[in-house]
Amino acid sequence: MALVTGKRLLSVDDDPEMLSIIRTVAVDLGFTVETLAESARFMTTYNRVQPDTITLDLMMPDMDGIEIIQWLNDIESSAGVIILSGGARMYMNMGEKLARARGSLRTVLLTKPFAIDDLRTALVRF
Repeated sequence: MALVTGKRLLSVDDDPEMLSIIRTVAVDLGFTVETLAESARFMTTYNRVQPDTITLDLMMPDMDGIEIIQWLNDIESSAGVIILSGGARMYMNMGEKLARARGSLRTVLLTKPFAIDDLRTALVRF
């Protein structure tokens, strides 16, 4: 798998194990990684990190992924967004449709649990 040296990843998930897995895979690919367990701090962290790619858990306790996708569209973000969820596929599809309808966000859907190879493929896609 090709390295993506110099790219910045912001990973947002309330599950510390998931953040650890994503960090390990992304660092192995050459990403600089910032993880965030509280989605309420997403906007501040996004502005500081200026990520090229975001992994985003849709089901978060304080600010859900749909709200984050709306905000990313509002600011016309150019980051690629990997939408993650163990929840209903319909909710994931809604997030993806919103990303595309309101702007030009590029998205990939990954259902938890996902294969590590699928995560690698999604990360190098952007």
